Amino acid sequence: MTKYRKNRSDAKRKRRRRQSRPRRNHVYSVVESLAREGVREKLQHALEAERDEIVGRGYYEHGGTQPRARQEALPVVYRNGYHKKRCLVCGCGTVDVQVPRLERPYESAIVPRYERMTPEMKALLPELYLHGLSTGDFEPAMGWLLGEGAPLSKATIVRLKAGWEAQYKDWKRRKMDKEYLYVWADGIYPKGGPIDENLCLLVVYGVTRTGTKELLALEEGYRESEESWKGVFRDLKNRGLAWIGLVVGDGIKGLWKAVREVYPRSRRQRCWVHRMRNILDKVPDKAYDEVLEHLRKIYHAKSEKESRSLIREFAVRYQRLYPKAVDCLMDSCEQLLAYFSFPRCHWKSIKTTNPIESLFSTVKLRTKAARRMRTRMSTLCLVFQTLKLSDRRFRRINGYNQVAPTIDAMNNSKNTSKLRNAA
Repeated sequence: MTKYRKNRSDAKRKRRRRQSRPRRNHVYSVVESLAREGVREKLQHALEAERDEIVGRGYYEHGGTQPRARQEALPVVYRNGYHKKRCLVCGCGTVDVQVPRLERPYESAIVPRYERMTPEMKALLPELYLHGLSTGDFEPAMGWLLGEGAPLSKATIVRLKAGWEAQYKDWKRRKMDKEYLYVWADGIYPKGGPIDENLCLLVVYGVTRTGTKELLALEEGYRESEESWKGVFRDLKNRGLAWIGLVVGDGIKGLWKAVREVYPRSRRQRCWVHRMRNILDKVPDKAYDEVLEHLRKIYHAKSEKESRSLIREFAVRYQRLYPKAVDCLMDSCEQLLAYFSFPRCHWKSIKTTNPIESLFSTVKLRTKAARRMRTRMSTLCLVFQTLKLSDRRFRRINGYNQVAPTIDAMNNSKNTSKLRNAA
């Protein structure tokens, strides 16, 4: 007869494993010990004062200090000792507290039920993850600072990050301004989701009437197709974005087809940096520096007339030698020169997608540190939080006082000449 053996649950197995780990012997300095003890005493006194206020009388008092009529109307509440000792993580570390009990249950406003971490610490730990600390590094890195009882396991950090998805969904439903003068659109390919799938994130930034740069859209997809970009721009339109002055992007055909369909009145500016790379790919190494120098002259031209003259010179000079490079430049000539219709102080910002490419470099560093994330949503939320963090460092566009007048001039067909004069 086989001997019966009870299977242990996973919870018991994990608890035994945690108990078998060697505990850290924290030896704090006198200043650190006094600070933690002072916080513990003040917190305990505050909890007991909250309890006494609910009871309405001190120890060994029957009626309290309230009027007799009010005492008869209110039910009598009795003290009932303390709950079990609990570790609470705060800015100074981990302190032990005992929440007082009453005969009937009540919710403490100072230390809520099941609370083991202050709201500030709950906000800090995901912020540290956002800056590059992985989930497995919190316990060895922060354990010595916060104490042995601090909840710093991987599951805790993942649970604290769960609020990011709700923030992203609320952000997606927000109402938008009606008009944006400039919009940059591009795609990024972080490592996230199943290994056999590629994740593409479509990002759109815009400039408001006040000249501030704002993240408008962040959507996931599999590629930068026409339908994907249409979905992004249609969503923007449904949330209130009725007009875009100029769309700046690279050479993805799906982007431009979507812009023509959803925002047909918008002008289109091709990124000079991407187009110059395409042109240089079609010339041999021996002519690379020479062609690059000529393209730079076109890029830094001070007027549309000068730029067109340099483009004609480029075509005449290299048509027989490098016809593919000339065709690559001439095919997108009009879109490359669209920025000349806008104020001169904005030219540097709208000739390329550099304002959005600089943000992508920060995102790539963070996603590379996290290696490959398991789900697409976790990757999307991490990129969203990284971009929102970068928004704090964004300054307004150069010549921001010219943004609102330019929008008004473009919306009024009679003022198109004023727009040219401003440029």
